[in-house]
Amino acid sequence: MSTDTVNKDILRGGQFLVKETNCEDVFTLEDLSEEQRMMRDSTKEFVDRELWAHWERFENKDYAYTEECMRKAGELGLLSVAVPESYGGMGMGFVSTMLVCDYISGATGSFSTAFGAHTGIGTMPITLYGTEEQKQKYVPRLASGEWFGAYCLTEPGAGSDANSGKTKAVLSADGKSYSITGQKMWISNAGFCNMFIVFARIEDDKNITGFILENDPANGISMGDEEKKLGIHSSSTRQVFFNETKVPVENMLSERGNGFKIAMNALNVGRIKLAAACLDAQRRVIGEATKYANERIQFKTPIMNFGAIKSKIATMATNCYADESASYRAAKNIEDRIAMREAAGNTHQEAELKGVEEYAIECSILKVAVSEDVQSCTD
Repeated sequence: MSTDTVNKDILRGGQFLVKETNCEDVFTLEDLSEEQRMMRDSTKEFVDRELWAHWERFENKDYAYTEECMRKAGELGLLSVAVPESYGGMGMGFVSTMLVCDYISGATGSFSTAFGAHTGIGTMPITLYGTEEQKQKYVPRLASGEWFGAYCLTEPGAGSDANSGKTKAVLSADGKSYSITGQKMWISNAGFCNMFIVFARIEDDKNITGFILENDPANGISMGDEEKKLGIHSSSTRQVFFNETKVPVENMLSERGNGFKIAMNALNVGRIKLAAACLDAQRRVIGEATKYANERIQFKTPIMNFGAIKSKIATMATNCYADESASYRAAKNIEDRIAMREAAGNTHQEAELKGVEEYAIECSILKVAVSEDVQSCTD
């Protein structure tokens, strides 16, 4: 950790509302390192070549192409940015993770959803809560794109109220495995995943428990048809049914009853990454809208010369700038807090969990604000 991080007066979560900040302590995109700029440029090149140039395939429910692009992203290392080096990843900081999420998500929501579900809630619970054996077995495959992950939390009666799920896990008589029975819905990547993070309740426990479950149809796993959605057409989204599906006891994730905590912490990280995933879409829309407004002639003048159009473009650009600034400021605050915790003796897992948890307020604000702004921008 650098001396700068030690000496910097880092705001605690939510303190931006009540405490002054030195401008030198606010991270902006101009502060990116050379390595981060190269990563941003290579990500953008991949998106322009593989995603933006073929957007119609994503609009036409080409699920196979989404999977193909995910494998290509894995080959380029884009799925492994946040994964520690000891498990086949790049082991880069939180800002770099945000940067790739930002620039890989601007061309199509279908790919963005697949990418986010895999790298975030599909992989992160294992890197943060898994045993050493679980991490060695599963994370390198997920980081490389050899395997893809999915996250099974939502049920017909359990969405925002995540801990109310009815899926049951019953211990076998010999104590060697659990039998999982239940229904999950709106599961991203279900159609091509190799592994699920599944949440179920053991007996009458107050809290749910997490499990790592390999996708084997012969093991009592079946799926509904692809959901017919208003958007993200090539994001595989299915119901998943478990019928006495066996999972070894050693595949329990963390401790019994710890599933609710895993789910909430995974979603905290997901909130700020969702904000990042809405940034490059705004940049691209602003660019296309500006180009069109300069080409479209009405009353013998480009419509860009009209006050109403200027006002719309200005509002779009202003919101994008504010969203970008707030997202990367929070990301660097999280990265610095993680570094401080590691320097204080926390493990990487503990430091990352607590570092993100510290800024849960900012993560929640950014998810709502930036997703609203990308909608307004495209409108």
